[in-house]
Amino acid sequence: MIVLILGGLFFVLRPESPSGVPQDRTFDVSIEGGEMSPAEISVNEGDSVTLRVSPDEPMELHLHGYDVEQEVEPDQKARLRFEADLTGRFEIEDHESERELGVLQVRPR
Repeated sequence: MIVLILGGLFFVLRPESPSGVPQDRTFDVSIEGGEMSPAEISVNEGDSVTLRVSPDEPMELHLHGYDVEQEVEPDQKARLRFEADLTGRFEIEDHESERELGVLQVRPR
């Protein structure tokens, strides 16, 4: 009887795995001299992702694979929002110059 009660308590009170539940993820990203900081962003499949981007020059930011594009201007934080529903490694680039700025890594759940 005690074993059954303890077993039941284990299943009821155990903490959920944080990687098992999609999360809202927000990242502050700066772009200076053609380099993104942080250079790599990692999220899990299913996460809702927001990139708050501050560039040092005007550019059209493009996230490959997700086909998310947005014009960004210096001194203005741009927000790119998307659901991380594709897994893999995706380039983040200045679409006009095709210069790679950084990488988005989406891990499977």
